[in-house]
Amino acid sequence: MKNAVIFSTSEDTEEMRSLLKNLDIEVVKEYVQRRTAAHRTGFLGPGKIDEIFDEMKSIDIDLIVVNGVLKPSQHHFLEMKFQKECIDRLGVILRIFTDHAHTQEAIAQVTLAKLRYELPFLREWIHKAKSGERPGFLAGGAYATDVYFQHAKTHTRRIEENLEELSKQREITRTKRREKGYSLVSLAGYTNAGKSALMNRLCSANVEVDDRLFSTLATTTRQIKGVHGNMLMSDTVGFIKDLPPNLINAFNSTLEEIFYADLILLVFDSSEDRSTVEMKLSTSLNILLPNIENRKLVVVGNKIDLISKERVKELGSFVTPMINPYELVMVSSLTDEGLEILKERIASIQDYSTMIEAIVPLTNEVFGFLSRLRTKADVSQMILKDSVKVVIRCKPEESEKIMGHLRTIGALRTELRTNASEGANQGEAVSTGSEGAPLH
Repeated sequence: MKNAVIFSTSEDTEEMRSLLKNLDIEVVKEYVQRRTAAHRTGFLGPGKIDEIFDEMKSIDIDLIVVNGVLKPSQHHFLEMKFQKECIDRLGVILRIFTDHAHTQEAIAQVTLAKLRYELPFLREWIHKAKSGERPGFLAGGAYATDVYFQHAKTHTRRIEENLEELSKQREITRTKRREKGYSLVSLAGYTNAGKSALMNRLCSANVEVDDRLFSTLATTTRQIKGVHGNMLMSDTVGFIKDLPPNLINAFNSTLEEIFYADLILLVFDSSEDRSTVEMKLSTSLNILLPNIENRKLVVVGNKIDLISKERVKELGSFVTPMINPYELVMVSSLTDEGLEILKERIASIQDYSTMIEAIVPLTNEVFGFLSRLRTKADVSQMILKDSVKVVIRCKPEESEKIMGHLRTIGALRTELRTNASEGANQGEAVSTGSEGAPLH
């Protein structure tokens, strides 16, 4: 385990400590200098830097962690001053991503983000080397630094091309799914909000659940259980505050699964305090809203098994105005509370508001038709003595075509109901058949 000290301009270092815990890095001391903005030279003020320099002579550490984003000149100054490896908040996140990236695409995304992160630092080290200062990015020497810079630029272009090709392949996959009648639901939200646990409940899946930040990097897609229709759900990388555009852009091929979904479930941890919930929801909404256009979104408060009923009501009172006009649903992935309501919201995107009941002959042609129909509608059947009773829930625009097919295969009787989602007795029924009577 490595030892580190934290430099911060804010006393809020809890998230940084959680990030470092993921990397098995122990924080031995924090140096906090409250400032409205970081000092342009050393992040902390010159006096504070000198004070820390004298104190650190008696502290055994491996690296300096800055709870913020460093400029290249600041990074160079701190490494030269303390002769210790120095990483900022983004560098810590990238190391976690590297540890958790297992698929080919996730590895490519992380590598691209890392290269984009390092290039400005490399330029600074090369500039300092040409100015006669001690060269060598990460102690690599002047020659190694220059060669690595050229290699990084070439490697970046190659990865960008590969990820663009993967994005095209994913678009083809999405198109094929929709042609087969599938709808896509994407889970989004701040890291460690419980998205993977929720997916496991809704999909009867075994996606890895971990209380560490960023345990999910690669997109995972599974079929949702207990919901009428063909519904797929994708679990995606979690959000985190203050990420620069370069890192978000590097993960576009993962995030596009969110932006192109038919329904987005924005998940947050309801067991956290109000200020944390507000910060994480605001961060997530700022990333999502500019990209989702008119797509449907439902905000999901997870982990309500950890809070009281009064706390649930309190959350609703301050979260609802934040997310207006989107709906809030409170659930527990552990106890299943609220999941049936959530499933209803998920099912509504299919718009299976028309129901057709029919009596059809017991033939191979009928079963072949019903099998094909399941790609675009929800079909249930019950075999009678010498016929089959079929209940079909479909989109309104598909109803006439389905009725025509039923007549072609020799349906003995059919009944069409609209607003099926509100109950068969509330919808408008149209019956046809040899006697023109409704089915019972």
